[in-house]
Amino acid sequence: MSEKKADNAEERRRNGEVEEEEDEDEGENDLEAWERAYADDRQLERWISNQILVGSPDYHIKVLVDKLGCAGDASLQNALDLVYENLNDIPSYGHREALILYSALTTCDSADIMETIQKCKKSKLRCSIIGLSAEIYICKHLCQDTGGTYSGIRRGLLLEHAPPPPAIAEFAVSNLIKMGFPQRGAEGVISICSCHKEVKVGGGYTCPRCKAHVCELPTECQICGLTLVSSPHLARSYHHLFPITPFNEVLSALLSDLRHTLPRVCFGCQQTLPIPLHGSKTSLRVTCLKCNQHFCFDCDIYIHESLHNCPGCESRRHPKILNLSE
Repeated sequence: MSEKKADNAEERRRNGEVEEEEDEDEGENDLEAWERAYADDRQLERWISNQILVGSPDYHIKVLVDKLGCAGDASLQNALDLVYENLNDIPSYGHREALILYSALTTCDSADIMETIQKCKKSKLRCSIIGLSAEIYICKHLCQDTGGTYSGIRRGLLLEHAPPPPAIAEFAVSNLIKMGFPQRGAEGVISICSCHKEVKVGGGYTCPRCKAHVCELPTECQICGLTLVSSPHLARSYHHLFPITPFNEVLSALLSDLRHTLPRVCFGCQQTLPIPLHGSKTSLRVTCLKCNQHFCFDCDIYIHESLHNCPGCESRRHPKILNLSE
């Protein structure tokens, strides 16, 4: 009797029908129907086809929300082919990197995925995968061959990929890049946006070379191909390319021997540096290797995570400013 019931259930599942007899069966059939919804569509679509660089995160979020859905079997090879097609023409001074969020337990490919992985490896395309389910061998193999990372889902893992990855010295080529600094358009002026081909009223930016109108920065002019940025964008890129050297912690023994020669206040916040406890190996202060100024731990964190500039080194570069303030 149970075998006959199972055969009938299997036949109904093939026809797309859903059982509604018991709570346990309903849960299983819902899951099977959801899996079956993945079985027909293995196509991929490039969601942002007209934008090479888009500076607004709201635009990316809107595209993801509008396009996000569940359909078809996952094909890792199709995803790699799409990434290779879009990133293969990136110049040598840029990073070819793909971050894949993968929730399927299989990959349904039409050809040999190993050849695709070797093609990505030859193109210096670094692939990293955050798995939303169990570990899969092909994902691990892809990340190992291309120099990426493969790990389980955590919010921290997503944020780890936000800073640009370190450049590989072998492939890092120094080239001059032409950039334009566009002026913001006047309010109330009607213009046609070159990136979206839409009529805009006020705002936006004007390309200094071809006078085309764009919405957001940074971006690439769709008319002349000039990279359009603003000074804050260059400043943020500079901080990532040339980070501040970590400060060294001053040993407590050295502090006790040279207490009369070392500063007693933090160079950053001008607060009195704390006195270490008796027998403690740490002195609760750090020092910059370049300017030899002393800072507290709070200023150390603020300098390396937010400010990205050492106050002591900056004051040595601009001594006239200090003289005027005095």
